[in-house]
Amino acid sequence: MTMTLSEIITVLKDAGLFKELIVAGKWHDRAPEELANRTVLDLSYDSRTVKEGTLFFCKGLKFDPKYLTMAANQGASVAMAPADYSAQLKTSEHPDLPQVIVTDIQKAMATVSRAFFGFPDRNLTVIGYTGTKGKTTSVYFTRHVMAKALGKVVAQLSSIDECLDGETFIPAHLTTPESLDLFRMMKEAVDNQMKYLVMEVSSQSYKKSRVFGLPLDIGVFLNISPDHISPVEHPSFEDYLACKSEIIDNCRIFVVNRECSQYDYLAEKAHDLGKQVISFGSDQSAADYQYRLGEHGYFTVTTANPALPKLDGDFRVMMPGDFNVANALAALTVAAQVAPVSEDFRAGLAETTVPGRMEFIKDKQGVVACVDYAHNYLSLTASFNFMKHEFKDGRLIVVIGAAGGKAESRRKDIGRALSQYADVAILTSEDNFFEDPHQIAADIKKNIDNPDLEVIVNVDRKAAIEQAYAMAKPGDALFMAAKGRETFMHEKGKDVPYQGDYQITKQLMEK
Repeated sequence: MTMTLSEIITVLKDAGLFKELIVAGKWHDRAPEELANRTVLDLSYDSRTVKEGTLFFCKGLKFDPKYLTMAANQGASVAMAPADYSAQLKTSEHPDLPQVIVTDIQKAMATVSRAFFGFPDRNLTVIGYTGTKGKTTSVYFTRHVMAKALGKVVAQLSSIDECLDGETFIPAHLTTPESLDLFRMMKEAVDNQMKYLVMEVSSQSYKKSRVFGLPLDIGVFLNISPDHISPVEHPSFEDYLACKSEIIDNCRIFVVNRECSQYDYLAEKAHDLGKQVISFGSDQSAADYQYRLGEHGYFTVTTANPALPKLDGDFRVMMPGDFNVANALAALTVAAQVAPVSEDFRAGLAETTVPGRMEFIKDKQGVVACVDYAHNYLSLTASFNFMKHEFKDGRLIVVIGAAGGKAESRRKDIGRALSQYADVAILTSEDNFFEDPHQIAADIKKNIDNPDLEVIVNVDRKAAIEQAYAMAKPGDALFMAAKGRETFMHEKGKDVPYQGDYQITKQLMEK
């Protein structure tokens, strides 16, 4: 994988992103003859990983030019930036380091990365999921069903983990990776003979151009509700919806929840763009594919649109909660468009498990614990409602926090959900980032209006889980929210090692 400076400029010009090339203080509209064939051997936006022949991207709202100097000292052959850093870069030491100046560094990184890695998306059927909740579970359902029907040729990118060879999973750190990492991983999947990729596509991935230029064969819109509204994410619901709806612009087939609150707008936009629209929903909707709820994870699917592959039959999900049935039908809908419908669909769905997603552990005394990634009002109330229904004879003890520095409106929603369902709430750390966890807990607590709810603050998350288990009695149910099996905590700009909610709970309950 290599590209010349001239090829890079051509790709950027074709995308309307090129401004100028600066070499030793001189501006150019194309690469000078002596630099035109300068070869780029690797790409990086992290100066610590730069080696000889690397194209270094100067990205970030508060990019510090010292990192460009570091990259140049380590052998960067080309720099790409949104502005001229000649004044900060010691040109006397690096007189021939070309600076490619672009109109949008995030879009430029995506455009160049896609070309550098050989347009790997062209060799994959790419399926992207967006939605306020359910993206991860739906991706897992889809990958399991498709892998059962098609074999080990289905790659996965999710907020929990990534699978690039059809069977090996590694932890993930972003819902949707940075564009450079995304296209690098897609290239690896292609090299591993993968034919399909199922991935989460967050609103931030469109807002920050992480998936700029990536066409989707199928784009799925699960749902939307006010969330991620904060100064550092989305300033308004309108902005949140606008970013999420970009999935329509970038897909060939649009699959949408018929009962989504913004269905009419989304379907209208998709039709106006000439996209094929396929809907799914409950039997109370006018969806193309409809589900009727049964008990204990069973549900029946009916195909209401005869022009589509027939999915009729009984299915089951092994993850409790009615909200998972809609996610399962989304997965079945997608799978039916890319693979012949068979008994493998039913088997694949029933075999699906998601690490940290509604995972149950029970001790010898009859105390039940559930570990889940739920972190907003929709997912919390759905999970709490299930817990209260299934374990009605005991108390619901919830260990929960909220992320620092973003989605501040979520704290009110957490307080509201706890007030409706919990008997005991232990407010603790989630990912504090640069915020004081005591302040986050106070923000949640002031929105709790149930006088019968016992509220405890313990910002040491491991100690909070231990406290919850120590106070539990036979018949009680514990619910650890948001962290699942994650083995790190975001604290003051660093990933701090953390044992994991599931791991801590399992260890306590198996003593």
